[in-house]
Amino acid sequence: MLEAAIRKIDQELKDMPPGRLRLSKHGQSPYYYQIFEEQESVTKKYLRVTEQSLIHKLAQKQFLERLLSASLRELDAINAFLKSGTLFSADHVFENLHETRKTLVQPILLDDDTFAKLWQQVPFEPNPAFPEELRYATKRGEMVRSKAEAMFADTYYDMGIPYKYDYPVQLANGEVRYVDFFLLKKSTREMFYHEHLGMLDNPNYLKKNMKKINLYRQSGIFVGKNLILTHEMENSPLNMPLIRKNIKEIFDC
Repeated sequence: MLEAAIRKIDQELKDMPPGRLRLSKHGQSPYYYQIFEEQESVTKKYLRVTEQSLIHKLAQKQFLERLLSASLRELDAINAFLKSGTLFSADHVFENLHETRKTLVQPILLDDDTFAKLWQQVPFEPNPAFPEELRYATKRGEMVRSKAEAMFADTYYDMGIPYKYDYPVQLANGEVRYVDFFLLKKSTREMFYHEHLGMLDNPNYLKKNMKKINLYRQSGIFVGKNLILTHEMENSPLNMPLIRKNIKEIFDC
């Protein structure tokens, strides 16, 4: 298994972009830079939120480089195991990453459930606005703002789909908006967003949320790609059986 992982790492590293990723934080928002090192000179390029693909690839590259080094050391440790009585495990490379980096890379040696558990444990600051509206309890023991959100949370919980409620998303224009649900598809390690529009009969509510959806598009978050959009109106209530069917199709559960 370890030899196969090393071969896979070598192959993936061949397709990675140049440079390395540097992370910095200003307040609660992470900032990303691509660092180039040539002989004695070091240059850096600021990476915008819209460059998520490059950010993830650079994070994955550094993770793979560390994992390759650790895997080779583990092979050496296996050969010396009978003499030393201790064995170094390459699995710890992911566990020792900074929490922000853990959300950017795809572990090779971790199984889906372990990855999901670690993903769920990465802390975040939920929407601090209107805490008095958090009135509905979910099966997981958290409070949400509407009966519909409680039904969605319970659906994800029952289906074993990891989710984060009221999750902050930094958009292309620099704004931070809060998505109702941030979701993980365990089998592919893909991230999905779910917005529920519960008051479409209200013109002001509709205008506000259409602006938000447009900002999502500008940031690479699209319906049909990585955004789940549900809604309800006075004459169009939620159809939860149909929604559950769609969720099963998306998340293969």
